[in-house]
Amino acid sequence: MENFINIVFDEKQELDDIVVSEVATSASNALLEEETGYELYDTNDGKTVLTVETHVQLDELQSNEVAEKVANKLWDLGYNNFDIEVSV
Repeated sequence: MENFINIVFDEKQELDDIVVSEVATSASNALLEEETGYELYDTNDGKTVLTVETHVQLDELQSNEVAEKVANKLWDLGYNNFDIEVSV
């Protein structure tokens, strides 16, 4: 994936399609196509990573806006310990 949003949870999480859908909805200005690719995996050090493909390259301001929207949505869903990385 050339352009992406990484959400790194500090511990293993069971994430379902609802979480992925909510993240995609929150990042809608970066996702211009109907189908969005994503990867979900656990790291060797016990973290869960959700990588969502974006269809456009974001500048720093746009990436900050997307990260804030995604963070707010994850907090609303009850997730607290995560980092968000957006490619620029």
